[in-house]
Amino acid sequence: MTTDRLTVDDVIRAGGCPLGIRRWFRQRVDDLPPEMTMGEFVENGMPLPLAKSLNDPFIERALALREPQRGR
Repeated sequence: MTTDRLTVDDVIRAGGCPLGIRRWFRQRVDDLPPEMTMGEFVENGMPLPLAKSLNDPFIERALALREPQRGR
């Protein structure tokens, strides 16, 4: 797992799907830097600082699922 980027696998683990990713990018295009395209996300993921800065409930869920479970 790439630790410094939110990936498609992280989104799928949180319950997302390819159609949902495409829709999310269309809706959030104004909130993203121009270089953060859907293609870039699929290929390389999204830098964690950018993902966290978006304050998006679904991304926050995906980020929370990335964190190791404590006490297990």
